[in-house]
Amino acid sequence: MNKSMLSRTIETLLAPVFDRSVEVNFSHLGKDKDYGITIQKTLYEFEENSNGPKGPMYVTLNTYLLQDTESLLKTLGEIIESRK
Repeated sequence: MNKSMLSRTIETLLAPVFDRSVEVNFSHLGKDKDYGITIQKTLYEFEENSNGPKGPMYVTLNTYLLQDTESLLKTLGEIIESRK
């Protein structure tokens, strides 16, 4: 599986968990950082009783995770737990 296929697979798995679209990419983030998350909120999300669409969530994973499936799965678990 190449990097873009893996990104799309992770996006497909995470989108229902966070109830918003997810965009995943891989980049060099430094040795001590496994991932970065940015959430783009829409105006609907700032109103309490609004049912509009939610903005996307951008996840950047460190490229070294491509070489270690166990670390990648652990990192995805951390992302899910941190956003609950």
